Amino acid sequence: MTTNILTDAEQALFNNLPGPPVEAIIRTTNIWIIEWLPSGDPRTGKHLHEWMQSQRPGWPAYFKCESKHDVLSAIEHATDLAQNSRMSPVLHFEAHGNEDGLGRQYNNGHVEFLEWNEITKSLQKLNLVTRCNLVVVVAACIGFAGIKALVQGPRAPAVALVGPDASIISDNLLSAMREFYSCWMDPDPRFRDIVISASHVTGETSFEWEPFPVLAFDSLAELLIVSMREDQQRIQINRIRKRILEETELSSTEIECRLSKLTPSLQATFFQHLWDTMFMIDLYPENSERFGVNWTEIVDMALQKNRHEMVEKGT
Repeated sequence: MTTNILTDAEQALFNNLPGPPVEAIIRTTNIWIIEWLPSGDPRTGKHLHEWMQSQRPGWPAYFKCESKHDVLSAIEHATDLAQNSRMSPVLHFEAHGNEDGLGRQYNNGHVEFLEWNEITKSLQKLNLVTRCNLVVVVAACIGFAGIKALVQGPRAPAVALVGPDASIISDNLLSAMREFYSCWMDPDPRFRDIVISASHVTGETSFEWEPFPVLAFDSLAELLIVSMREDQQRIQINRIRKRILEETELSSTEIECRLSKLTPSLQATFFQHLWDTMFMIDLYPENSERFGVNWTEIVDMALQKNRHEMVEKGT
């Protein structure tokens, strides 16, 4: 889903761009359940852990949290273990939440809130040590408006995000998560099939999965397309010109000469660097098979669209 308003021609270009694979191969080893619920709520995380343990002993780990500090500490603990082993967990949150983050109300009426931007760095560190294999499941009523706030660099916070798209009662949620992880135990689990199966159990509420590479690609591709507009190009050139004037003693002629040498290939290099850093292709070249995107090709496609429009305008 795009956030800026694209013209019809830009949207057509966007729809035809060669993005990353929708379903990358993911290696996971176990389930890391973090429960942060009010004292009066059903212990759905604990019940899920007990059920998993009966189905596959040693597969799940369970952490009951009393504060947001406990939540972050549980993620940090997973990161330490993953860094010193081959552990690559599915990170499962049992908590209340909304589009801004996760929260808990205490018996005295106090509400503690953990915003998504407070979680992002912890997820990035965990995903890094798993070589970009982290799956995050959020068993809370949040939809994906809030999860999309996780799109920020330099490293991806996860390879896939999963959660219900609307409010769901605890019993139905527990049943759906049992179905979800039953399917996850298959030798070759596929997200699309898993979320469909879990959604059937919940009734009217559906589970959604968001491949993070697709989410990130949509955001960056839209940014690139908008930056190719003539007015945006002028703004960028003026910004660079102003910075050169402020930081150097070059003459106006020398500055304009340098500006004339700015090529779209620099933009392709910039976006390629962002992408390769986000999905750790810079550290693990084999990740290019799972997430690789050729931003030079994409920039060329955008330039061809611009040339075609200029020809039509007769400029």
